[in-house]
Amino acid sequence: MSINLIKINPLISSGWDDAVLKSPQPQFFHQSCWLKTLIDTYNFKPLCFIIQDGGGGAVPFLVIKSLKGKKKAVALPFSDGCDILCSGIKEDELVTTLLKIAKEEKLDRLEFKGVTGFKPFAEVSHSYYGHKLQLSKDEKKLWKNLSSSKQRNIKKSRKENISVTFHNEIDSVKEYYRLHCITRKRHGLPPQPMRFFESIQSNILTKGFGEIGLAKIENTTVAGALYLFSKKEVLYKFGASDKNLQFLRANDLLMWEAILRYAQRNFAHFSFGKTEKYHDGLCRFKEGFGAEQIIMNDFCYNVKTGNLVKDAPGVHGFHNKVFELMPIPLLKFCGEILYKYST
Repeated sequence: MSINLIKINPLISSGWDDAVLKSPQPQFFHQSCWLKTLIDTYNFKPLCFIIQDGGGGAVPFLVIKSLKGKKKAVALPFSDGCDILCSGIKEDELVTTLLKIAKEEKLDRLEFKGVTGFKPFAEVSHSYYGHKLQLSKDEKKLWKNLSSSKQRNIKKSRKENISVTFHNEIDSVKEYYRLHCITRKRHGLPPQPMRFFESIQSNILTKGFGEIGLAKIENTTVAGALYLFSKKEVLYKFGASDKNLQFLRANDLLMWEAILRYAQRNFAHFSFGKTEKYHDGLCRFKEGFGAEQIIMNDFCYNVKTGNLVKDAPGVHGFHNKVFELMPIPLLKFCGEILYKYST
């Protein structure tokens, strides 16, 4: 059975955001402001659909061309969770319909990234962890959720007179990006292009869909983070810090102040994004705030055969050592050229 889908351009039709917001569990990455950010930065092509059958819903794809010239539709690249918003229909039938459309569009692959509730078939291409914290206006309750080490770190950071502020202007984005590049180098990865963060600022932050958090000691920024908003959920997208000043524990204070801030603004959940299963330290950092672990899955299909493709991101390897040794200007150049292909 074929599912009835209507193709829509979310950048020019208000019907897209209307369909997203009417769904039971909209995520930030479904919103047109995020799609516009990726399209403006990387020149991806939108291939998005509104579901007419069942309880309705929305399916966002961006079409990406590889260095070899092959094309794939991804829902969604560079996004920490993109469940397919559908209800009252069979998920395997939706995938079958989308594979048929992908053939007509002459695509090579069809990918669903970071889904939790959507599971069309038993087998998955790749899985990793997500972490979510239920928010409450009761500060004492949130404090009790913290691990003892997090409580100590927050107290220490306050004694060091670390200040935490939240911003949406371009100067604060640039200050965050400075730390972001340092952190990416430390991890052996090129940073996203600066124009990506400029697009975030113009399409998202100025529209009230996110904020930059900065932690400072006097006039020195020691940690920063990007937070993004959907209807009921806040998402921690990026974090960065000065390793030489990590003894100040500013990362922990910044995250704690963000949790308190967004709890008082009536958000229901705080998402810490996705984490590969081998990142034990990052999992401990997130779980230290009381976040619960969930499983997130990728489903990737060969359009020609319709078969599921086993896949794993090539984040770790010899290339990390090479990037780690590069000066930041060269690392930025690599990010400008290569990052759009790292989906």
